[in-house]
Amino acid sequence: MTVRFSHQWRTGVYISPEGDGDLRRVRIRVELRRDPLTRRGGRVAHFQGFHLRRPDLSAEVAASRAHCPFCPERVLVVTPRLEPCVDGAFRVVEGESILFPNISPYDRRSAVVVLSQAHFLAPEDIRPRHLVDGLRAAQRYLGAPGALRRRDFGLVTWNYMPLAGATQVHPHLQVFATDRPGRLLEEEVAASLRHLRRFGRPYWEELVETEFQLQERWVGRGRHTVWLTPFVSRSVVSDLMVVFPGKARLSDLSVGDLEEFGRGLSAALQQLAAEGVMSFNLALYPAREGSLDPAVSLHARLSPRIYFNPAIGGSDSTVWQHLLDEPFMVRSPERLAESLRPAVSDALSEG
Repeated sequence: MTVRFSHQWRTGVYISPEGDGDLRRVRIRVELRRDPLTRRGGRVAHFQGFHLRRPDLSAEVAASRAHCPFCPERVLVVTPRLEPCVDGAFRVVEGESILFPNISPYDRRSAVVVLSQAHFLAPEDIRPRHLVDGLRAAQRYLGAPGALRRRDFGLVTWNYMPLAGATQVHPHLQVFATDRPGRLLEEEVAASLRHLRRFGRPYWEELVETEFQLQERWVGRGRHTVWLTPFVSRSVVSDLMVVFPGKARLSDLSVGDLEEFGRGLSAALQQLAAEGVMSFNLALYPAREGSLDPAVSLHARLSPRIYFNPAIGGSDSTVWQHLLDEPFMVRSPERLAESLRPAVSDALSEG
């Protein structure tokens, strides 16, 4: 087994005053982990008194509706047009999804995909068709002549709700082409290439086999996708990862691939919403354009975002993530996998 899940245990000790005046010695265990691919660190740490609570976002939704540029009565009036056009059109339309240029571009080619006519979709109301249509629009945009240069990555991301960095409540994706995809993806690509050269097999293929054998973080498998929770997650309540075996880029995905991804993701979001999660980040991590080696498999991460304390708006981004660049988790990936397994497995079997 070349995919290794390394971890260490540390114990914090303190003296706790009891209600009757006695003192009690308390020992709290903390687990230090390393990602099996990048070797980045992460911690599974106890958080006193924490539990998920669904925040009330009704005020934010109501206040944002009146002037939302993505609502049907405004979207074709106030949003910009593609230059150059795609398939002869100034915007890309797939079902309810509409793609147009991002007025705050991330790179040379940068677009937004509005996913629905509805101004607000709660996580449990996000359906497979919203995801399928949005990703098909992204495929058309990134597949247009000249959109992706040889060393570019075609990225798709989603900031769902303001806590996750969204500037609009109305659900929308970001799509862009860049040769600078961010440090984490660059590290994953480099480490995947090293693994292939050293062991003669793609890391992502071995990861799937190993996680299936262990079952600790295994969520489910469909005809086109594999679902698990990463050993080191970015979210404090742990991430969901989806691997597309044998696929390297968004352009490689068939309608069947997208439909299965949509079913599984919709089921996962319904389960997370039932637990109290109302915000998340999503990213698809592709191989570099023009790369022919099998080292990198296309994969996605769904990372829930929460308020530690909704009453004061206390977010889940702390000094650990923001300044020390080390995630910590108050819910382990193994517990999240156990929670998601029934719903996601049922959704994958529907195909």
